[in-house]
Amino acid sequence: MKLLFIENRYKTFFFDLVATKLEKHGHDIYWIVQNPNFIPTSGKIITIKYPPKSVKVNKEVNLDNILISDRQLNYFKKEDTSYFYYYYQEIKNIIQEIKPNFVFGESTVFHELLTIKICKEKDILYLHPSSCRYPSGRFSFYLYDTVYPYLGSENLLSQNEALSIIDNIVKRHSKPDYMKKVSFKKSKVLKDKAKILKGYITGEKYNTPNPIVKYKIEKQKEKNKAIWNEKAVSQIDKNVFSIVYPLHLQPEANIDVWGRPRRDQLESIQQIANNLKHNQVLYIKPNPKSKYELSKELLSFIDNTPNTQMLHHQVSMDEIFIDVNLFITVNGTIALECIFANKPILTLVEVFFNKAKNCLFMNGFDLLQDHIIDIQKNNFPILSQNEKIDFLNLLNTTSFMGVISDPYYSAYSVSKQNVKDVTKAFESIVKIKT
Repeated sequence: MKLLFIENRYKTFFFDLVATKLEKHGHDIYWIVQNPNFIPTSGKIITIKYPPKSVKVNKEVNLDNILISDRQLNYFKKEDTSYFYYYYQEIKNIIQEIKPNFVFGESTVFHELLTIKICKEKDILYLHPSSCRYPSGRFSFYLYDTVYPYLGSENLLSQNEALSIIDNIVKRHSKPDYMKKVSFKKSKVLKDKAKILKGYITGEKYNTPNPIVKYKIEKQKEKNKAIWNEKAVSQIDKNVFSIVYPLHLQPEANIDVWGRPRRDQLESIQQIANNLKHNQVLYIKPNPKSKYELSKELLSFIDNTPNTQMLHHQVSMDEIFIDVNLFITVNGTIALECIFANKPILTLVEVFFNKAKNCLFMNGFDLLQDHIIDIQKNNFPILSQNEKIDFLNLLNTTSFMGVISDPYYSAYSVSKQNVKDVTKAFESIVKIKT
């Protein structure tokens, strides 16, 4: 089988270990590298040269979906888009030459999204290995730029195993792998910044923000966070119907790509607030690691809208979960936690989690009051114990054992056991045809 991997900074070094094993098993390994500061060791490596200043590009191809999801354009004040078309043609030529059977990569940055578009056009399977959130220590192969899993281990949990996992989720004793706290030595952080800066200076200005622009944005982010906490409340008012919208980090694929129709969180919050009635309050919960979603515009709207409140950064989900009447998310992990706790949850885009009957897709903000009435009348769907087990098994059977990360964030990810587990999962997806 011809397997093509897409470089993604440090995660490249994790997948390089997996690719090395797959190469030993008889697969032909190829790499498309956008950032030459992150070169793998396995297979045939094709590094795309940075676009020349005078490059002529064909802008007839429709890249709108990619442009609206791009971090550089949305957050770091980049204006030129000609390089998108240059990379599109370069990647297309490479894929046409290789003719891979499978392509593996993330669905985060522009060159990955361009690759996904090309794979769709050429009917080539693009899979994004990523944490399935729950059960922890497992991951799924997600199709293209979605969070819909492709195949899976088909491993069923016993009733006792499932109930134990569910109990830990409901009691909030369990967290997805990506939520586990990681601490870094100052020297490691400085080394990383030096590596990224070196890349920017030597030409990687397409996935790497202008450091001056980023510095200014970071300073504004800290100001916004301080203002937020000055105005925030620390608890939920039990005398009102409470709705909590947990803010997604931005930039992040979870909202900018997988949640594209609702990637504008300010607009969604405005729509929710505009559809509330008396004695109904929308609480906005910031992510503990807040990024650029905490905008001045969002602060202003909440501050000037009586039925919306900011929750303080120090308020944990554990503290408020029981008191909340309704959660609304685009595609957050909170959906899974609500499913197993039978807590009313609405999603703003259609997601895999909607397969649970108590996780509803709200197809229009004008339907919000209908859902609130159902909750008040105890008509919102709930799952029985067996239905919870079935749903957990759906997550388990469509996932594989293994942690997807990189050596920068997770030493375990590159351990012999984890690489072995992940390689086994890849082999179950990509079997050599004889």
